[in-house]
Amino acid sequence: TKTTPRIGNTYSNSVSATMPLYTGGALSGSIKQAKAGYKSALVGVQKSYNDMRSTVTNGYFMVLQADDMQVLSRESVERLAEHLKNVKAQYDVGVVAKVDVLRSEVELANAQQNLIKAENAYKIAEANFNKIIGLPLATNLFLEDTLNYTPYDKDLEYCLDYAAKNRPELEQAKQGVEAARGQVKVARSGYQPQISAVASQNWATGDGHWPADEESNWTVGVQASLTIFDTGVTRSKAHAAEANYFSAEETYRDTVDAVMLDVRSQYLNLREAEKRISTTEVAVSQAEEDYRIAQLRYQAGVGTNTDVLDAQVALTDAQTNYLQSVYDYNISKTNLETAIGVPMEFPHQVKVEK
Repeated sequence: TKTTPRIGNTYSNSVSATMPLYTGGALSGSIKQAKAGYKSALVGVQKSYNDMRSTVTNGYFMVLQADDMQVLSRESVERLAEHLKNVKAQYDVGVVAKVDVLRSEVELANAQQNLIKAENAYKIAEANFNKIIGLPLATNLFLEDTLNYTPYDKDLEYCLDYAAKNRPELEQAKQGVEAARGQVKVARSGYQPQISAVASQNWATGDGHWPADEESNWTVGVQASLTIFDTGVTRSKAHAAEANYFSAEETYRDTVDAVMLDVRSQYLNLREAEKRISTTEVAVSQAEEDYRIAQLRYQAGVGTNTDVLDAQVALTDAQTNYLQSVYDYNISKTNLETAIGVPMEFPHQVKVEK
């Protein structure tokens, strides 16, 4: 029998769709993980924003403090220069000894050194702040504010409660627990059957023509599968996911403790600085009066040059302590608001030299 070779074309195509009916928790667990990750990312953006506000505000306060220190140092130089004139005038008429002139000159030179340091510290603080806000480092700033004391009227319990509801790190840690819980569901789904609804439409022909509608067939059904033995892979994945979940819970508890400690510490620092403001403010008033009296006594010839110079040092120290306490208070206030999760405003005005 002789066979004649034949060459022909066969056409076929198909469309199928599958919809999961039951995944044993794999699908819902994956959705839970995705939602937790998304919420954590959103909170992370807010945390970065809060941190940025805190960095800018603290940098601004550093510039204000450095500027105020320039002012204090300049005032100290001016006081000592004026006193030196008085000492020289009295020396010229033979009222005081040469040693008074020399001691006063030394104190003035020391004060001038401190002024140079203060001016340099301001330039560094200014350049650092320019870097923080993205300006050229050599930009000259004109500050319209001074460091001042604004009472903070919230108590510790309010701060702790507010932080528990608003601190970004707490929400991130909470979402970490939710993501880990979803991971456990996904891992445990390997123990469960996987059930899906399946529908398909097929067209096929072997006569060399494109299949017509009457040459199609369709099927609809339910497909189920269950892994009986996988050499312990599912069990290992489940144990790993459970361990990760316990770790996430512990991380959340540790984060809560860390946040509460941070809030408490910043609040106590705030109140400590607040107390120092009141005491140093009184000290400044007393030091100013002491310096005034020492000058008058020296001019009247009943006081010594040492009394005046000691009073000048005490006055400068008192003013510096007051300024430091106000600075510490403002920094602690900023840090406290960051610790409890408050998006801080930036009301201060800065002019840039053009």
